[in-house]
Amino acid sequence: MAGAGLLSAFTYVPILASDLGISEILVTVIVGGYATASFFAAYIFGRAGDIYGRRIVIRIGLLLALVTFSLLLFTTNFESLFLVRVLNGFCVGIYPGALAAYAYESKMKMGRFATWGAAGWGIGTLFAGYAATFNVYYAFLMSTIFLGIAFASALALPEFPQEVVKVPWFPVETFKRNASIYIAFFLRHSSAFAIWTLWPLFLVSIGGDNFTVAIVQATNALAQVLFMVTIVDRIESKRLVSIGLITSAIAFFWFPFAGSIIEIIPTQILLGFTWATLYVGALKYVTENNKERSTASGLLTSIMSLSGVVGPIIAAVIYSIWPGYAPIMLYAGVMSIIAYVLFWNYNRNHVVEVVDESIIEFT
Repeated sequence: MAGAGLLSAFTYVPILASDLGISEILVTVIVGGYATASFFAAYIFGRAGDIYGRRIVIRIGLLLALVTFSLLLFTTNFESLFLVRVLNGFCVGIYPGALAAYAYESKMKMGRFATWGAAGWGIGTLFAGYAATFNVYYAFLMSTIFLGIAFASALALPEFPQEVVKVPWFPVETFKRNASIYIAFFLRHSSAFAIWTLWPLFLVSIGGDNFTVAIVQATNALAQVLFMVTIVDRIESKRLVSIGLITSAIAFFWFPFAGSIIEIIPTQILLGFTWATLYVGALKYVTENNKERSTASGLLTSIMSLSGVVGPIIAAVIYSIWPGYAPIMLYAGVMSIIAYVLFWNYNRNHVVEVVDESIIEFT
């Protein structure tokens, strides 16, 4: 339900901005503000999940997200939309690290955990897309309803025994231990986010309307569900990440060749495979190789959010030099290849294991 709420809003905020006469460059500012706030929240509250407990952090994050996403219904200009999206970003950065750690400690496989989020993205976007055919603000009403259900379900989460972990404000060792995945993920995801910043507008430019945009987004999400359920839990984390980075490059290079909304749909199936392998691989990597799992997962969420800060800047720079969407997509493909080379080079002779809750590194 949280995934449904977030992607419903993410998809239709740029379309609302366009309807309000806000330029593409200012759309990148709105998206960047959202991601910046999420970055700081994920960093702070990922650590809090290890110190104060997972459930309280999850519940606080979802409650605040519910409140702030409802404010999207009242945005009518750039200033109000920017402010509300910053609040949205901070609130949705609170709970993901604690939620991933909670799922791992409840013996849930990371592929199955990620499947539920992807299913929410797909189903939620379809509902929001249908609602948006009447009025774009109805998509945000759907987001609010989804987050209300998410918060209600979080109140029923059972408590699991949790060891309190002392984590410094600047968890340097945690970052160093996971540097290869964080850096590779950042390079790929920041360039991908440059695409996603203007993605709904690109889809409109090749013939999409509010509902067909939802179908495209849902195809991606439902493909993720398929691959997460059937494949990813059977494959070791480093191999999953490598597969995700290589297929990311293929998907991004493919995007510019789509000339219509129908032609973009096959790319979304590949993109679903790409994200299923990369995201689950990264989640498995940080939860299996770290005792301070909420902190490590929170840092991964922070990296995703930082990518959301840098991505809109990249999009704005490239778009101002070469107007159009294709140059941004080609840049993302190149950066995914670089990310793969760095990740593979680091991990081919370097192993990190958790044995009896102790971190052991082999080089």
